[in-house]
Amino acid sequence: MTEPDDVLVGGEFAAFRAAYVPVVHPAGTAAVRRTVRRRRRRTAVVTAAAVVLAVALPVGASGALHRRPEPPPVPAQTVTPSPSETTSPPPPPPTPKPSTTSASPAAPDGRISRSQLLAARVDLPAWAPDPDCTAGPTRIAATYRKEGDVLLEELVQGDVDGDGTVETVALLRCQIFPHGPSQVVALDRDADGRIVVLGQVARSAKTAPEWLLDTQVTDRGTVRVEMADRAPGGGWSLDWSQRQWRGYRWTGKRFGQVDGPTSFGPNPHLADLTVSAGDVRLGAPETDGTRTGTISVTVRNLSAVPAGLVQLHLRMQVGTVADGPAWSACRNGAPPKGPIICRFGPLGPGAERTFRFGLRNSNGPGDIGIAEVTPVGTDADPLLDPNHENDEDRYTTR
Repeated sequence: MTEPDDVLVGGEFAAFRAAYVPVVHPAGTAAVRRTVRRRRRRTAVVTAAAVVLAVALPVGASGALHRRPEPPPVPAQTVTPSPSETTSPPPPPPTPKPSTTSASPAAPDGRISRSQLLAARVDLPAWAPDPDCTAGPTRIAATYRKEGDVLLEELVQGDVDGDGTVETVALLRCQIFPHGPSQVVALDRDADGRIVVLGQVARSAKTAPEWLLDTQVTDRGTVRVEMADRAPGGGWSLDWSQRQWRGYRWTGKRFGQVDGPTSFGPNPHLADLTVSAGDVRLGAPETDGTRTGTISVTVRNLSAVPAGLVQLHLRMQVGTVADGPAWSACRNGAPPKGPIICRFGPLGPGAERTFRFGLRNSNGPGDIGIAEVTPVGTDADPLLDPNHENDEDRYTTR
């Protein structure tokens, strides 16, 4: 049995179909193909977009990791400054501290004037051996007053130890008439400002060099000293001396020579001669009461310099004269009455010559004589003997 509501619903569906079925058409084959193509294109676009996102996301993520995050915004607020903040300027930046690599104290200034040095007492190094010139605390003088005074000859300045400051170099001489030993010293100041000796640069010697003349300090700190092999005085002119410059550098403990000659060659004006003489043997008295005898004399040249002319002097008491033919070996021949002198030469380096001279004596045995030898030069070309201790020899008449 049909219910009234079912009849009513069935009537409504029948009316709907009657109204819409005429305008609804089935999709068909062509419509299905178009739908498939649209779906494929949509799938390709979605896939390409997914690939782009896959590449872009790591790059963006890396940039995000290295990018400093922006600070969150600070809410505006009102700050009431304190009185000190409104009236005081900002504090100054801190002063940089000095580098620890140059923390060593500054070297003292060793620049010493002439007046300062003359007013000080300086502990000097040793001189060449001399009883009147001693080492130790010494007052340096400007002028000579007595034997053994230390005179200031030269004063120069420069950085001789490489510490960046100036030192003073002094040429000093211990005055012994007519000359005396000399030395060059480098002077500095200690931490208390006292004048002290840094070191002895050079000094004179008993032989060469006998004389120091001048000193200089180069830009590199080398101390140069001019010296001569022989000191002036005693008939010797400084013009006859050999001169040379030698350079010295500070090693940290002492001064050592770094350039220039280390020795002097033979001085052409110096010939070291020596003589030896035997006793005179007299014969029997002759009718006039005189006696004759012979003396043997040997002269040697100990130097490396030739002696062009040599003088042999037999100094005897009055009453003895030259006699016999042996005196013809002398350039001046047999000497007349008076000084018994024989000049001969040349005598080369290391050479020797022996003479047997005849003498006539009227005094008899017991006379004492001296044989003396001397090199002979000229005013233009002098020749002197540097060693007088071997220039004489004594003999006796028997």
